[in-house]
Amino acid sequence: MRTFDNEWIFDAFEIHPTFFAKRMFGGLAAYLFGRQMLVLVEPTRTGRWKWHGVLICTERANHGAILQEFTQLAPHDVLKKWLYIDSRHPEFEGTMEGVAKAIARDDPRFGIHPRSRR
Repeated sequence: MRTFDNEWIFDAFEIHPTFFAKRMFGGLAAYLFGRQMLVLVEPTRTGRWKWHGVLICTERANHGAILQEFTQLAPHDVLKKWLYIDSRHPEFEGTMEGVAKAIARDDPRFGIHPRSRR
């Protein structure tokens, strides 16, 4: 199985029995507490995605509160419903450590409930 550069972010979740990861959009999504929390993204071989960073899954209603605390995040250029930080951002590691800790505490601002399959 392919590994991703920023899988270290998931270390904060591994002690939780609800944690699992699965592939999504050519990236690797993290699920915790029944919600999709993050997606690690890296450029695809086909060139479809050129992003290298982390998508933070959240509802738009939570953007303001999250952005007040984590000013380095921004709405993603394409997937505007989610926040994003590029892995080249000078504060990437510190920001993602803080986001991961908030997610591991089950901060309700983070995560979306996956749609049920019919």
